[in-house]
Amino acid sequence: MQVTCIGGACVDRSYRVQGNAVSGSSNPAIRALPLFGGVARNVSENLARLRIESALFTAVGDDALGQALLDELRVAGVNVDLVKIVEGSSDEYAAILERGDLVLGAADMRAIESLTIGDLDLRWETLAGSAWLFIDCNVSAGILQTCLSRRSIARYQLAIDAVSEPKARRLPGQLDPIDVLFINEGEARSYLDADASAPPEELASALLARGARSVVLTGGDRGMICGDPTVLMHIPAAMVHRVCATGAGDALVAGTLWRLIAGDGLRDAARTGAELAALTLQTDRSVRADLSPALLDRQTGVRP
Repeated sequence: MQVTCIGGACVDRSYRVQGNAVSGSSNPAIRALPLFGGVARNVSENLARLRIESALFTAVGDDALGQALLDELRVAGVNVDLVKIVEGSSDEYAAILERGDLVLGAADMRAIESLTIGDLDLRWETLAGSAWLFIDCNVSAGILQTCLSRRSIARYQLAIDAVSEPKARRLPGQLDPIDVLFINEGEARSYLDADASAPPEELASALLARGARSVVLTGGDRGMICGDPTVLMHIPAAMVHRVCATGAGDALVAGTLWRLIAGDGLRDAARTGAELAALTLQTDRSVRADLSPALLDRQTGVRP
């Protein structure tokens, strides 16, 4: 397996506020049709649509939505043989959007939180044989730490996404086993207990000082900082019309991994990830239904 993704898979529900969102009040909104999302789920589908062999290790409920989620992934080309089926409802994520940007998100992730190290061990042969493991911080700190500690005895390279400010705190104090850490500025400040005024370059340097081999630090419209202990680079954000922000960060991860697998350096890979994020921002889906290597080639001029 080229990439095995470990983490969240859920039903995404989104509500578009009409006008400016008012805190503490009921806001008129348009409800979008529910779609399937979750960080690891989205990354696995993006990769499959980019012709990368990908598998997903997550947990879904034994309800109709869980079955439909798995069926959609199979059609996209994702291997779902590792998925754990649990009794009850599948996980759900609700997003309140203002002009396409996230105002507030709420997640019920009890299915993914049921995953244990025992579940990991049952699938370890497949996981250990992957070229890359991608893990999002929806999983427990125990599962995250186990995958980090076993990196030295397995063949995989390791990419981690911090997911959110509270869940970024599941990252260990030392980040040495992580080949690529994807994290936004708010998550980095939460993890590092950094001052709100700390510039992004300082945050990236602090993450690298804790042992991460490379970092992709995103800052929304300000673009991102990426690099390793030898050099940090700024990559500007693409200016596009935003339809929906849900899934854009996951697309950035997938586009970056796609090009790293192809042999690109981190700067060029992250630029491709930024282009895929921009393409995803222009749709109302967490993964573009028309995504293909050819589409991304036309956007970036990069050839596999």
